[in-house]
Amino acid sequence: MATYDRRSRPKARSPQGMLGAVDIPWTDDFRLDENSFRRLLKRLKGHGFGRLYVMGTAGEGYAMSDALFRDVVDVFVEEMRGPGLVPQVGAISLSTQQVIERVRYAHGKGVRSFQISLPSWGPVSDSEMLTFFRVVCGSFPDSEFLHYNLVRTKRVLTGDDYRKIVDLIPNLTSTKQSTYDMGLIRGWMLRAPELQHFFLQHSFAYGSLFGECSLLCSMAGLFPKLTREYFEAGRTGDAARAFELQRTFIDVGESLYGSAKSAHMDGAYDKLLVWLTDPSFPRRLLPPYETFSDEDATRARQAYEARWKALG
Repeated sequence: MATYDRRSRPKARSPQGMLGAVDIPWTDDFRLDENSFRRLLKRLKGHGFGRLYVMGTAGEGYAMSDALFRDVVDVFVEEMRGPGLVPQVGAISLSTQQVIERVRYAHGKGVRSFQISLPSWGPVSDSEMLTFFRVVCGSFPDSEFLHYNLVRTKRVLTGDDYRKIVDLIPNLTSTKQSTYDMGLIRGWMLRAPELQHFFLQHSFAYGSLFGECSLLCSMAGLFPKLTREYFEAGRTGDAARAFELQRTFIDVGESLYGSAKSAHMDGAYDKLLVWLTDPSFPRRLLPPYETFSDEDATRARQAYEARWKALG
């Protein structure tokens, strides 16, 4: 297995670490369930996860009205005040102007870290891609931006694409990646090492072979100790342990989600994880999207209790 000299890599624009998603609970009439939301935030902070974000795809940022967006930001910012806490707000929209407006609202509340995705109505060209980043990131030069690179935008950026962006957009500091594709992962790490690349549990170990990268820890609420151990294995270059833990996280996902009778939007999977540790947490999604059936959720709980709860 090839190894890479970590010392030869340029310093990343954003510090290495763990980034956790915060799911948004809804009441029966699809308003923010503030008590459940605050309870989840306090639990994640209590586990030592201070770098948190709201309103990515799992947080249903794509489906949120401006009024709901403001309600979530207000509570999130209030709960994320304090030493060691870094709040990140996602802004997803077909409209670049709406992305800017949403970033501007959170910026006015003191947020300086944002997550953005390319517009998804149609795939952007190279020049349109650069215009998007220049217009959005350039409007807030005192802030840092993470690009969520997902297939739903109809264009997944490669390492060569990021190479074009890095030199032009100084406050694009990081990326969020959710693929298993080893070619893409290698390209991001080698072609754009200035960016801090956040990988999900199923690919963080592989990304770590090429140098410093970060962990997008979607299972942190279920397994806080195991998540930290996994991150440390990747951070310190303990590849054997990192790949062992990667296999465990993959097994957990297949076990919990394998009984589902149909595919769901991202938030359904993440809310199921929260519900396993807090049965009062509402699993519903904003309409028209559907969450796991009660039958599928019950099977997931049985698997969790029988096989995985003791992992901690």
